[in-house]
Amino acid sequence: MANRNDLSNALRDYRALRASASVEPGTARAHSTLVSRYYDAVTPFYEYAWGTSFHFAPRRRGESLAASLRRYEQDIARLLGLRPGMRVADVGCGVGGPMVTIALASGANITGININARQTETGERLLRKNGLAGKCNFLLADFLDVPLEEGYFDAAYALETLCCVEHTEAAYAELFRLVRPGGEIAAVDWCLTDCFDAENPDHRDVRRRIEGGNATPNLLTTAAEAEAARQAGFEVLSTSDLATAGDPQTPWYRALQGRDLSFSSFARTPVGRIFTATATRLLERLRIAPAGTSEAAELLNVAADALVEGGELGIFTPAFLVHARKPA
Repeated sequence: MANRNDLSNALRDYRALRASASVEPGTARAHSTLVSRYYDAVTPFYEYAWGTSFHFAPRRRGESLAASLRRYEQDIARLLGLRPGMRVADVGCGVGGPMVTIALASGANITGININARQTETGERLLRKNGLAGKCNFLLADFLDVPLEEGYFDAAYALETLCCVEHTEAAYAELFRLVRPGGEIAAVDWCLTDCFDAENPDHRDVRRRIEGGNATPNLLTTAAEAEAARQAGFEVLSTSDLATAGDPQTPWYRALQGRDLSFSSFARTPVGRIFTATATRLLERLRIAPAGTSEAAELLNVAADALVEGGELGIFTPAFLVHARKPA
């Protein structure tokens, strides 16, 4: 990392913001800062394990993680009928992996909206590498308050990002404002399934650990997610849990279990965890790795365990799709 204090400072800020949020919910702006600092800390680890697309995907038998992510993103482009000349929003775009895949597949002009400056800087380089610098762009902004006029976009998609705000309803309301009349959205979000039992202490514990380790403050049920879109004014065309479309032998959380035959997946195995924890602490002491590396790795390990448990119990999905249209 360019500044070796960045990681430890980001973790410090994240812990402080998380602690204050647990005592008293903050403003939307304060939570946006929390989310940005979280991604300052974890983005290098995401890039190492996931490449440039920070989301899950239903996998077919024998399909690699990278192949499933590309296919999934292309499916979103087909669902929305994206084509050359359309102006499209990628809401909470990360470093732009999905934007690149979708732009190359559809020819659409895509604007990636992201509050994190480090991710947008990385994304700009990714656009140039793929010859998309003049066709796609990044907008450094909070997707709850986008500095663009009403109806600016022909369509929009959000891949596992709306769950990062305290009030998902506000995110759908801003999406409704940004999309033109007749325009469609595809919002894929983290949700609690119908199997989640709020009276079950084990279920509540898994939910607490998912929310606490991933900067997702208030997971909605699938029904509440769809209702949030309706309350914003959208006509909901369809909803589905895309995670259930995967092959049972390769569930969406397979990579988090360390079951993929890849170097990055090794870190998720029991032996790999011990090795990673020991190596990162040693590298920190030798000042080769920045302070906070081992803490960030452990934060993600705890979060990954909770996601796997939620998936195995069937109480959590990372891929609940709301396909909706703004009435013409």
